[in-house]
Amino acid sequence: MGKYVISFDLGGTNVRCGVLDLKGKILAREKIATGERPDPKELAGRMAGIADVCLGQLGRKRKDVAAVGIGSPGPLNSMTGIISQTPNLGWKNVPLAKLVHNAIKLPTFLENDANSALWGEYWKGVGVGKKTMFIFTLGTGVGGSLILDGKLWRGPDDTAGHLGHMVVDPDGPTQVFDNPGSVEALCSATACIRDARAAALAHPESLLAKVPAEQITGAFVDECAEKGDPYAREIFRRIGYHLGIVCASLANALNPELGIFAGGLARAGDKIMEPLRKECFRRTLLVPGKRMKIVLGKLGDDAGMIGAAGLALERLRGKA
Repeated sequence: MGKYVISFDLGGTNVRCGVLDLKGKILAREKIATGERPDPKELAGRMAGIADVCLGQLGRKRKDVAAVGIGSPGPLNSMTGIISQTPNLGWKNVPLAKLVHNAIKLPTFLENDANSALWGEYWKGVGVGKKTMFIFTLGTGVGGSLILDGKLWRGPDDTAGHLGHMVVDPDGPTQVFDNPGSVEALCSATACIRDARAAALAHPESLLAKVPAEQITGAFVDECAEKGDPYAREIFRRIGYHLGIVCASLANALNPELGIFAGGLARAGDKIMEPLRKECFRRTLLVPGKRMKIVLGKLGDDAGMIGAAGLALERLRGKA
């Protein structure tokens, strides 16, 4: 078996590529722009190209590679390698694993990006030594994944772990899918920006109102909250509150050791995590509440790349 793994982290803005050793250490990396509504076959060819660039940095060739892993937004089927739908890329029923395999001529495995992030944290991050955990990735949407007793929980249709679509408030707002009050509709960066624009309009004295509405980002809301803006801080408190409710339900149902939070919005740190922990542990049963720790991910943006590589190796060996 080759001594390296090629791993891709496919996003709506960039495709990040890394070459890792079999222990999960990133040895070389590169990225390209994804492009707006990219042609899947053309993008697969470009992905093979940047993989060669990364290998070239190490003086290696494709023959030195054991497998290729791809972490991608979904919904998707990791067993068939087909992305059924990605609203941010405009794709439907795209056989991405096959397209990349055809371009790179190596065993290629497709994974949900949240599964990849959780596996990365389990294998090399904050989850090392634990066996049961979940993750929320707080970005444009909210991804989720579960590891139960050391195994990634996929479900019979490979759709398990979409924690962002759990409902917290049935009378709440909607987002991409018609599922009012979902975690994604209440706790994503998109929801944060929506609520910040509404607060800026209602409270022109707020720091949130100091820029045009279209320039408000999650990072800007965080900046305003750091400066003490009460409306920005309330947005993060509310996000933490809703996440705390759903974490308590997961704790009581699954008895996990860890609840992990990652993604761009998680960089708000204690502004979200403090109300999250407060509400979560107010609602948990005594024993699972004592067991579970709520933590931030350790690997940052590399979690998905490391996890996709690790899962590719697991699947190559017939273990995942």
